[in-house]
Amino acid sequence: MKTQKNRRPNGRWVYYILDEGILWPCPVRWEWEGSYGGWLPFYYSPSFEFVAGDPAKAQRVTKGTMKIRRNTRECEIV
Repeated sequence: MKTQKNRRPNGRWVYYILDEGILWPCPVRWEWEGSYGGWLPFYYSPSFEFVAGDPAKAQRVTKGTMKIRRNTRECEIV
């Protein structure tokens, strides 16, 4: 019997990483990882490597505002 996948997170997502003192916003592409049993955020690092990230650290970008949503809490970018 085939196991069902959860729904892929919708919207635009960003993964922020600190590299050489610069905060890089990396666009996220969600891909199903069967061994993990869920959706994982993949992003291109500043060195152009395709890397899997921690799902808890991926941040959703809301449309048309300067706010981001992280784990259903809203916080402003300063």
